[in-house]
Amino acid sequence: MIEEYAINTKLCPQIHLPVQSGSNRLLKLMRRSYTRETYLKRVDAIRKVCPDIAISTDIIVGFPGETDKDFEATLSLIREVKYYNSFSFSFSPRPNTEAMTFKDDVPHDVKKMRLKFYKIFKRNFI
Repeated sequence: MIEEYAINTKLCPQIHLPVQSGSNRLLKLMRRSYTRETYLKRVDAIRKVCPDIAISTDIIVGFPGETDKDFEATLSLIREVKYYNSFSFSFSPRPNTEAMTFKDDVPHDVKKMRLKFYKIFKRNFI
């Protein structure tokens, strides 16, 4: 896909690249196939061939086990990538997913506060 952006001028200079979290620890718990570092390499490769591309993403706050440090890692990733847009969600267990078996240990008030903070933060960095 990245190579196609380099040669195909008909492609819209926009891509949705979900990240979910900026924390490698949480990405591993989420069973993502990438790390923060490999994600950033992908962003760099895309921007190398299409410097003005608008990148959007998905962010989950309050995933089971998320600490303040994990949340800060996500905020720092947002600052680094400089997304065009993002969609943020508070974790809630979904039927038929592995996460359904995880203890939802991040209090609702913390999720709500992080989501609210993220939305304020987003206005300044996205």
